[in-house]
Amino acid sequence: MIKIQRTIGKDKKVTRSTARRSLGQFARVFFAGENQIEFAIEALVFAALLAISAWPLLAAAGAISELL
Repeated sequence: MIKIQRTIGKDKKVTRSTARRSLGQFARVFFAGENQIEFAIEALVFAALLAISAWPLLAAAGAISELL
């Protein structure tokens, strides 16, 4: 018979990073190299796509509410 025993030493402490960054700090560092004009254009295109994709859902909800 094979017996496996796992021992965990109490002398080893788990170290965590002392430099925790917030989401805002991460976003600032991430977007620091991003061109602001390019980011604005991409945000506008995303907003337009979001609006175009939401329109049929709203129209369908309006049609269903008229039936009821």
